Amino acid sequence: MKLQLYRPRKANGLQAIMIKILHIITDKNIGGAGHQLLALINAADTTKYNIEVILPEGSQVAPLLAERGITYHEAPYIAEKSFSFAGIKILRKMIKLLKPDIVHTHGSLSGRIAAKLYRRTKVVHTRHSVFPVPARLKIFPIKQLSGLLNNTLSDMIIAVSPAAKENLLDMGTANKKIRTIFNGTPPAKTYNPEETKLLKQKYNIPTDVFVLAIMARLAEVKGHDDILDAAKIVPEALILVAGNDGDGTSKRQAHLEKRIANEGIANVKLLGFIEEVNEIIATSSALLNASFGTEASSMSLIQGMSAGRPAVATDYGGNPYVVTDGVNGLITPTRNPQAMADAIKRLMSEPGLYQQLSEGARKSYAERFTDKKMASDTEGVYNELLEMKGEKHA
Repeated sequence: MKLQLYRPRKANGLQAIMIKILHIITDKNIGGAGHQLLALINAADTTKYNIEVILPEGSQVAPLLAERGITYHEAPYIAEKSFSFAGIKILRKMIKLLKPDIVHTHGSLSGRIAAKLYRRTKVVHTRHSVFPVPARLKIFPIKQLSGLLNNTLSDMIIAVSPAAKENLLDMGTANKKIRTIFNGTPPAKTYNPEETKLLKQKYNIPTDVFVLAIMARLAEVKGHDDILDAAKIVPEALILVAGNDGDGTSKRQAHLEKRIANEGIANVKLLGFIEEVNEIIATSSALLNASFGTEASSMSLIQGMSAGRPAVATDYGGNPYVVTDGVNGLITPTRNPQAMADAIKRLMSEPGLYQQLSEGARKSYAERFTDKKMASDTEGVYNELLEMKGEKHA
């Protein structure tokens, strides 16, 4: 297929060839995949790539794309659904109309099928999560089928951490199709001391307390119950919980509120969904991650590192690939509130350790987790695929 010219821009007085990338995301809320997509778009090379997005109707990502001047298209039948027959049908029509050079899917099996049915585009899929593969799914015929789907429907698969790659390999995905690219974020916004003081007043945070924050949807596997248990062991620390249920319900919110009230956990604040997460990072000394499921490459921990905030995180999934124990944070065993409480106490009682981890966090971010590095590595995958098509680009 001849490379499509789409909204060409001028480069050094010459007409530039634009490569059209079409992202497909099915999440309505702004979770890890949504934040990763926004960071990827923000850092994209707009002299080479024209980016558009297909997302569900009513997605929280839509207004943020509009602010960035990114063209987006709302599709029915795909909200919170990786697969649906109706979704395949509508996505195939949209892809045929938009004629992308590359379709990049985020959790959308329907999108991958639709793109392959179109036949005139390469397909990239990002694996954002880690799901332990049950023993029954490792049985040869089932594993072979799972691997066949990944290998057939994607020309390249991006794993956001080595843990995600291992997960894909366990499912029978071909190693040659996988590229490991860590999530990246823009650096957190900085605030001067007076601005930080006002932010603490806004969130009713005392100035003389050690503050930790967890920024994640209120899903059971994110370990909020373990954090409440740890908070009871360290009553002198204040823990901010930013996030909502993410599925439109308030079941987990109500559960946590009930626990806090019944157990008298006075040092935990449930903030609900916070759009301006930079404010939470600015008012915190460290970040928490207690996941025991799905975690691959935490965007919130990475963004916190950019501001020198060390992390206390479980050893589940991709966490140990982001947080190096004793370098940019502390790693604790999964589902062990006592160990998490002990790690929090170390940060609070050892100023030298805290300073060391804070400096390590900034260094880790600059070397491994910037949005520019993520975008450059991802664009390298795009160029690799275009070269396979015989369309080589500088």
